[in-house]
Amino acid sequence: MNSTVGVPNVRNRFTIHAEDPTYARKIMRSTLSGAKSGVVEDAALLTSELVAHAMMDPGANPQLFIDTMQEHMHVEVRGFDITSRNVDQVRLRGWLLVMMNALAYSWGIESRSDCQVVWFDLSF
Repeated sequence: MNSTVGVPNVRNRFTIHAEDPTYARKIMRSTLSGAKSGVVEDAALLTSELVAHAMMDPGANPQLFIDTMQEHMHVEVRGFDITSRNVDQVRLRGWLLVMMNALAYSWGIESRSDCQVVWFDLSF
């Protein structure tokens, strides 16, 4: 347990059911219980919005990856289908782009062999 923020150092992989992005919020809140409520809610909001965005692709099966380390958290949403369309800043527009820029310490988009990944980092 990290004594400064009350969040354990965990590396967990969660598979999010495509029909329920609110599940992403529940996982994030559970994983970060003990952290400052603002950080928890920022992480929950960004995660559920990314999962909802990934669900726009036909046959989407988004996966959520969370990595917390001392005063830092890295979150990935994998499963943006590379065969249907590429994820880019044009797709991540509107409120989602504003939220990512405002709330995340850093964020990005990666193309991997089987899917696109959108990630963000937050500090506690």
